[in-house]
Amino acid sequence: MGYLYTLGAFLLIGSYLVPVRFASSKGLAFLPFMAVGLLGLDFIFMNGPLKELTAHPFCFGMAVLSGALWSMGQAMANLALEEISLAKASVLFNLNTFLNMAVGIFVFKEASGTSSMMFLTGGGILLFGGAWLVSKAQAGPSREENLEKGILYSLLAGVFWGVYFIPVKVLPVWNPQIHLSSLDLLSGLALGGTFSGAVTAIFYQRSQWTLKNLGLGFATAGLWTAGTACFLLSINLLGLSRAVPIINTNSLMYAAWSFFVFKEIPFSQFPKVLGGTLLAIAGIILLSFS
Repeated sequence: MGYLYTLGAFLLIGSYLVPVRFASSKGLAFLPFMAVGLLGLDFIFMNGPLKELTAHPFCFGMAVLSGALWSMGQAMANLALEEISLAKASVLFNLNTFLNMAVGIFVFKEASGTSSMMFLTGGGILLFGGAWLVSKAQAGPSREENLEKGILYSLLAGVFWGVYFIPVKVLPVWNPQIHLSSLDLLSGLALGGTFSGAVTAIFYQRSQWTLKNLGLGFATAGLWTAGTACFLLSINLLGLSRAVPIINTNSLMYAAWSFFVFKEIPFSQFPKVLGGTLLAIAGIILLSFS
């Protein structure tokens, strides 16, 4: 079942950024719509689990903190998508794989020994090599703005997404007597995930409040929530260091969206993007053996 959940997370998380491309409010301006979607889904479908979680204030705070860290990564990702293609950004986001692996191995002791270190090092080299190769692909006219800024935002998103799960992961260690379901924790993550959208709505105030943008916000939130539910279930069964690498092969899905739907990069650049994506995925697979 663990691998079935990872497949669900792969498909859902590999698609949740797609609605952002169709919105009239871009970048930070789209975050409030995602926040509304998360808030609505939380109170409509997860009201019971949220009440269960709030009965444990410390656990509630840690789950909300995890969601807030994720939302900061989402803010960086939205900014990145304003500068570079979805295919490039998604490969660079995979910095979070390396960080999740390191946390799983060195903090939570999910693996140990010389072989684990070798797989971690080799996988990291392939992962960053793939990201470098994809970054060299040239986008079509008017498809990319500032490559350097796009790379920076993508890597920052990877950093936030590489550490956001730590507060939730440590709960069983710090409070082993408390048993919360994945849905309980997800309700707190979704609530914390509204953080960057709420800040943007208050201080940025450039969002175009239309039904289309609201619908796309709910679609993005729904895909992320369902994908994260599968993610939570998969790490419970497989561990953080093994589930994340498999899920993050969703770079292939984003590359497909970028090429065949949004046509962000000319076909002449396809070998670089495909080669870099496959190289990154080979690194992710290697990491999964650590």
